[in-house]
Amino acid sequence: MQQFDQYADAYNIVRAKIAYPEALYQDLMIRCGGVDAALDIGCGNGVSTIRLAPYFNYVEGVDIGANLIEKAKSNYPAIRFSVSPAEEYSSQKKFDLITSATSFYWMDRDIVLQRIKLLLKSRGVFCAYKYDFPVAYGSLRDLIEKELVTKWSQYRDVRLISYDDTLERIDSSGGFASAERHILSNILELTPLEVGLFFLSTSYVTRYIDQEGGSAYAEEFLAKIQNTETKDTIKINFDIHTFIASSQ
Repeated sequence: MQQFDQYADAYNIVRAKIAYPEALYQDLMIRCGGVDAALDIGCGNGVSTIRLAPYFNYVEGVDIGANLIEKAKSNYPAIRFSVSPAEEYSSQKKFDLITSATSFYWMDRDIVLQRIKLLLKSRGVFCAYKYDFPVAYGSLRDLIEKELVTKWSQYRDVRLISYDDTLERIDSSGGFASAERHILSNILELTPLEVGLFFLSTSYVTRYIDQEGGSAYAEEFLAKIQNTETKDTIKINFDIHTFIASSQ
């Protein structure tokens, strides 16, 4: 979107800051039975896949989006990437860890879980994880909640707001030795501009701009953010929800 051009540097910074914490991957490593191979399904442009590289001898990413995979290959040439729906992916290789970062709820989860059971080694681990809706602390909270209720909410996909029954689906799929749901606290410090740019990058705000708000909305929203919050940085809660299953 053209309105991001003058904020390109800040936008890149905020996307880099909103990264999954290392503690998540360290926990998964402790749970895994080995470090030979890891697979990231719904990997997008590879930003979640590369986080597995320090821990495993072999790392692979797969996504349905051909353009995203091309970016992933360009960004991380040492990792194998391929184009495939997760529902159809197959491999001769077995994996110690299979992850899905903020993508599992877009898939046919029941079919994918059956695939995952075939791809995991004994004592292998599957983890689907995602950010919760970010919560701002201080004066920005009311502004963001008002924008959400009055403008953005109707453009949020139902899968983003419905109860996530991934744990129940794992249990009912059979074949997993255990399944757990955890919430990992994740509080970040961002500038008011970075907070505004984050929300402008979301699917629901982008849809609102395209269908109703118009191109001027982005500048108006950023002005509201910066007029509301005078502090240099503020705390934002990006809690992470993880669904972890171990193979038998």
